Amino acid sequence: MQPDFRRKFRAAGMFALAACLALFAMDKALADAKEQLTGRNGVALPLQQVIRNERPRGPVFVAIPIAYVFGLGGDRSPTYCSPTIRADNSSNMPVEELIVGIEYQTKDGRAAGGTVTRYDKIKIGHQDTHYFYQLTVSDCRGLEGKLTVVHCIYSSGADCSGDVQAVGFGTIPLHLSPR
Repeated sequence: MQPDFRRKFRAAGMFALAACLALFAMDKALADAKEQLTGRNGVALPLQQVIRNERPRGPVFVAIPIAYVFGLGGDRSPTYCSPTIRADNSSNMPVEELIVGIEYQTKDGRAAGGTVTRYDKIKIGHQDTHYFYQLTVSDCRGLEGKLTVVHCIYSSGADCSGDVQAVGFGTIPLHLSPR
């Protein structure tokens, strides 16, 4: 009975010592974290300011995944192409406002119309779609678009014009116009 008591007493002592060391280490870590995350007078600072690292931003894609031909044909109801313009927010900040202009042309360089589109409050990972633009051509095949970013701002107030990317695939491929 005596050796069993000593073994249990020794195990309890080791457990108490380990618990004290763990509590001491946790208390020290909390004190260090509080010192790192507070400025003068104990006022909390944003984590980004503490680590002095700006959040990486991702792209905002603009694409024309589909376009429709409307009209019956003939003089009274001519056919026309109507593209559907989609903006996808793949960044990690909400887009407060995005205004883009697109100039459409045929593959041989003839002008086919233009659109200006405004998107607002596109959440992270969401998309917004605008429909019904009447172009001056009767068929959607063989068109391409030149995308110009007129204005883009994140909800934080930062400019996102450099984060907008034109998607070169879809019904009407887009290309970003040089600034």
